[in-house]
Amino acid sequence: MNKFAWLMLTVFTTVSALIHPWITAVFLALNLLTISLYYLDKRAAINSARRISEKTLQLCALLGGWPAALLGQFHFRHKTQKKPFIRLLWCCIVVNIAVISAAGYVYFDWTTVQMS
Repeated sequence: MNKFAWLMLTVFTTVSALIHPWITAVFLALNLLTISLYYLDKRAAINSARRISEKTLQLCALLGGWPAALLGQFHFRHKTQKKPFIRLLWCCIVVNIAVISAAGYVYFDWTTVQMS
């Protein structure tokens, strides 16, 4: 799983850099935020402090931070036992990839029409 997350992070960063550099910046910032939230939530769980809500973690994954969410789960050993959370995370991953794929298809189809 760890290799998959690193691979996807690398692929999406490279592809987005080729399309629009600002997309890369947003994508990397969102992933940095996501892995930071996983780290802070793990620390809060260890210290019995106030936690970050699962909805916030899932929203970050849905918006595109899912490679960092997978890395955060693996490296911090966090949220690995909660099956409902894991199922929802994978649903977020599938939805995010589907939306990005559809947007890419529409964008490239539109630019092809404009260039003709």
